[in-house]
Amino acid sequence: MTIAGSDSGGGAGLQADLKTFTSLGVFGTVIVTGLTAQNTFEVTRVMEVPPDFIEAQFDAVMRDLNPRYAKTGMLASTKVIEAVKKKVEEYKIDLILDPVMVAKSGASLVTEDVVSSIKSLMKDSLIITPNKFEAEKLLGKKIESEEELKKSAKELYEKYSVNAVVKGGSQFGLDYAIIDGEELELKGEKIETNNTHGSGDVFSASITAYLAKGFKLKDAVKKAKEFTTFAIKYSLNLGKGHGPVDPFAYPEALIEKEIAREELEDLLYFIEKKEEKTFKDLIDENDKSNVGYLTKYGDFVTLAGGIIRYLDWLKIDGPLLVNWKKNDIYEALKRSGKKIGVIISPSDKILSLAEENKIKLSESGINSDAITINGKIILVADSVEELKKKIEGLK
Repeated sequence: MTIAGSDSGGGAGLQADLKTFTSLGVFGTVIVTGLTAQNTFEVTRVMEVPPDFIEAQFDAVMRDLNPRYAKTGMLASTKVIEAVKKKVEEYKIDLILDPVMVAKSGASLVTEDVVSSIKSLMKDSLIITPNKFEAEKLLGKKIESEEELKKSAKELYEKYSVNAVVKGGSQFGLDYAIIDGEELELKGEKIETNNTHGSGDVFSASITAYLAKGFKLKDAVKKAKEFTTFAIKYSLNLGKGHGPVDPFAYPEALIEKEIAREELEDLLYFIEKKEEKTFKDLIDENDKSNVGYLTKYGDFVTLAGGIIRYLDWLKIDGPLLVNWKKNDIYEALKRSGKKIGVIISPSDKILSLAEENKIKLSESGINSDAITINGKIILVADSVEELKKKIEGLK
């Protein structure tokens, strides 16, 4: 369940939460706490949902669907927080509290009475996920070093008896957690981007989703860090301001890997069963070929052994493996921006076709049918069907 406000721009708030839940394979329910008129660079209006309607949403959801875990987003007033606290206690919900109080820029989003109410809600929470500025507000002091970031997590854990992850953001490049007394440093890949809108929501929502899937809290936090880092790495360059992170990137990358396997299996069937004579003639005797597929997320799928020609037959050696080895096909696909490739021998016939401009051959890979790398020729294409046609065209 997400207990949050609506972002009309779709990048943060309950929209980001639901996208994250769906991406991780859990069903999300919603308690709407507020409405915003916003885009990637500004918030023009905010409308708070009346507390009695917030309570009504809780009752409707809990009497039927009864989710165990919930996370919070925008809780804009003490009355809203009181309504949420009342229902969280009533229904004994395990709460992941994202204390949205301070923007990534450091600008305050709430008044001091709201800060006091959030501190009260922390006592009903399983874990809190403040950013560096929010941790400063909760503790009443500045955090200016990695060591102080670590101390802040410990202090929140000890002072409020709640598990805590303090997010260091780009300033420190790490997050620090105390979970059931155990210290945990969370480092992610350093990513140069301004498109981080919704990253905090995605982090707390992914913790919630992993808990719902049965992971223990420490493991849920670690996996949420990986998920959020991936969403930031493949964030979307949308709008005029800070674009949103992409929680769909993670499942899409998994799907792309499966598509790569299917495309290569189709190509291998074509090579081995349907057009063996055609492809055999493109490989010199005792030479070795291979196939490869590069997804837009940088995952590379190739044969472990390759394709070997011996006399008049071809042998396909080994399974298709993901990110096992970056061979010449990988380099060819990177240069050309194509998806799929196959190695052929640099025979006189191929070189003759290149001289006649019947096949475009280059080292750069720009506007080419094939690329020369390390004395090999890699035929490249955007799809398996296109590659089949190029192979057939070399008869």
